[in-house]
Amino acid sequence: MRPADPVDVARMRAMMRFVDEVPTPAIRVPSYNLAFLPHFKAMTDEEFQSLCDSKPLRREFLMKMGRTGFPREEMDGALGRLRRGVDRLAGWLTESGGPWIMGDEISLADLSLMPVMVRMDDINLGHMWADYPDVQDWLGGIRARPEFAPTFYHGSLLTEKYPHLAKLKAGSA
Repeated sequence: MRPADPVDVARMRAMMRFVDEVPTPAIRVPSYNLAFLPHFKAMTDEEFQSLCDSKPLRREFLMKMGRTGFPREEMDGALGRLRRGVDRLAGWLTESGGPWIMGDEISLADLSLMPVMVRMDDINLGHMWADYPDVQDWLGGIRARPEFAPTFYHGSLLTEKYPHLAKLKAGSA
């Protein structure tokens, strides 16, 4: 999962740092706006406040979102950061010759980006890599690995929990 060459290790760590700093936090905004917002809108102010208070790690984020969701400007910014992640993945795959980010062998860089890409596809943002067949092949390769099914077991995807998302996804397919 880690290259032997120290220069490649440093390159992989830089890739993972990008993933941690750009697409990973960005996916939260569309995830909440598209998946969780209908549930939050149905809550009373007191119920929502109680939910926020019960989640100390997400409290600030939830309070910022509120029961009306993130504003268009914030959503657009998050989608732009996700687009940068997709563009960067496509570049890495081209640079390495694929099929994985670092080349012939799957690495920690692939695993660090996998949850973001799976979530993007799950919440109907897979169109963002329509112009990048290598990215689609990469995601297909991730899904074909034997470790994928136990990691994303039935019920772990948002479309399996939120019927309105599943309908949106089915409508776009």
